[in-house]
Amino acid sequence: MEIDRDKILEHVDKAVFRTVGSVADEMQRECYVVGGYVRDIILERPSKDIDFVTVGSGIEVARAVAAHYGKGKAHLSVFKTYGTAQVKTRDGMELEFVGARKESYRRESRNPIVEDGTLRDDQLRRDFTINAMAISLNAATYGQLLDPFDGMGDLESRIIRTPLNPDITFSDDPLRMMRAVRFATQLQFDIYPETLDAIKRNAGRIDIITHERIAEEMMKIMRSPQPSRGFMLMSETGLLHRIFPELNALRGVDNSHGRTHKDNFLHTLQVLDNVAAASSNEWLRWAALMHDIGKPVCKRWDDQLGWTFHNHNFVGEKMVPKVFARLRLPLNEHMKYVKKLVGLHMRPIALVEDGVTDSAVRRLLFDAGDDIDDLMTLCKADITSKNQEKVKRFRDNFDLVKRKLVDIEEKDRVRNFQPPVDGAEIMTTFGLAPSLPVGQIKDAIKDAILDGAIDNSYRAAHPFMMERAATLGIKPVNEGRLCYSTLNSPVGAITIACTTQGIVLIDTESAHEMLSKIGKSLRLEIVEAGTPLIDRCKQQLEQYFAGERKDFDLPCQMVGTDFAMRVWREMSAIPYGETITYSQLAQRAGSPRGQRAAAQACHTNKLMIVVPCHRVVASDGSLGGFRGGIEMKEALIKLETPFKGANG
Repeated sequence: MEIDRDKILEHVDKAVFRTVGSVADEMQRECYVVGGYVRDIILERPSKDIDFVTVGSGIEVARAVAAHYGKGKAHLSVFKTYGTAQVKTRDGMELEFVGARKESYRRESRNPIVEDGTLRDDQLRRDFTINAMAISLNAATYGQLLDPFDGMGDLESRIIRTPLNPDITFSDDPLRMMRAVRFATQLQFDIYPETLDAIKRNAGRIDIITHERIAEEMMKIMRSPQPSRGFMLMSETGLLHRIFPELNALRGVDNSHGRTHKDNFLHTLQVLDNVAAASSNEWLRWAALMHDIGKPVCKRWDDQLGWTFHNHNFVGEKMVPKVFARLRLPLNEHMKYVKKLVGLHMRPIALVEDGVTDSAVRRLLFDAGDDIDDLMTLCKADITSKNQEKVKRFRDNFDLVKRKLVDIEEKDRVRNFQPPVDGAEIMTTFGLAPSLPVGQIKDAIKDAILDGAIDNSYRAAHPFMMERAATLGIKPVNEGRLCYSTLNSPVGAITIACTTQGIVLIDTESAHEMLSKIGKSLRLEIVEAGTPLIDRCKQQLEQYFAGERKDFDLPCQMVGTDFAMRVWREMSAIPYGETITYSQLAQRAGSPRGQRAAAQACHTNKLMIVVPCHRVVASDGSLGGFRGGIEMKEALIKLETPFKGANG
């Protein structure tokens, strides 16, 4: 790596550094910009946090710098316990100040004993040579690089190396071993052989570091361009065995009867890098890292099949919360996300191998929900065979699965779906308390939709609910009743009546005579009462009149001649905002000459609006008859006109 040393001076020739240097000179203090900021200047990496070290009190210099900026232009925070201070400027810079110090350690703790020191003392306590460089900000030596351990040379050689004896460095503060791995991963540097050997010798010292601090370093490794590098280094040095034994257990290959399995650790790291190349989502990367952690537990030899790892995804799914808790990773939605993907990661592969059925795709969509795209990214990354023909075949099949996912979701809308009938409606309909039968009915509806037995609609789910309850010997509370209620609408009061099977009447308030006829015909007691079905009908009618709904999703109990039933079904298919003629309707119903019969079917239609006979007009352009009156028919057609041609 070529380093332009003139760029260093050019970079610090900025107002913030001139200001800090000027304040330090006024106080007759040595002051330097140090550490990671200097390293990132040379590597041309962006950095907002700037660390300053001064010989003497860093807090005093920070106070003077904040005062120089003036009230309202900088905010000062002082941390007396640590002897540090921070100045946040109005333009978003964070300036950290500390006095130069020297440190000594007790073996049982990584917390140092701190004393005031010189700049060299301060540089000696730094973890790595590339973080031990300093640039002078005092006028007499402004821009001078102080690099006593050849950090510049290590940057050019792309090496991570400690300033002092690495055994002392890592024994004093074992977290530095994780930092060495992290920097090597982030910067794609090598760890100097002597430094690497010292990490191996001191790996056991990591046990005194809190899991929270280790987790911070692991998260930074995970966000790196090639995170596998960090986990490979952790494995090589013995850190992984102590920090993440479940991952380390994937290492190695067993041999039985001359047959081996792939090294699942190396496979996992390849999957991790494949995912990292496709996504910056750090939790998807964690799912990649953990997708096979159940394999060591499930590994078995089968004389027919060879090495098997049956159910490793389910075992791994159960392991995720325990690993997250021990590593002090968040036990929130991120953990649940990783857990879900680990549990599901074999499902798309099974689809490829067993055949892509609509039912299996629906269930995958339902179980994965909004994470389906991330799951497919993980599964595609999981194809790491050296057999390129096999890889191509699997990827082609994955493309087929992805197309099927899009088609099924567009048609059936099952991603994150909730069954159209919920538990509350089941309990109200059948007078049940929360109980096993409620769950059984709800699950049966969900399974019927996912299996493709019924549509993902209320009109299909409601009668299925009634049938399922009947098989369990459960009767609806309104059995034997014709329930009705009234809705005030822009076209007047509308009466809605239903049986337990579906809506039988949606008509104007003059419908009481019709209620009586229906009640006698079906031998039902007429009761003015609300039901879940009536409430849903009211809700959909209100949405219709507000222009928010174009299609109704209601179970209708239509009673009439075979021809009338066919006519009503055809009417239900007339698009919102469009009209057809009676002759066209008769032709659609299978009787081109049955224009008069079609008109009669429209006139006797008791489910106006939902079964939209108002969309059927005469050939001469006149509106023809309508059960609710011509004025209402005209009003409904006018209501739909602004949305003509729109699909529901």
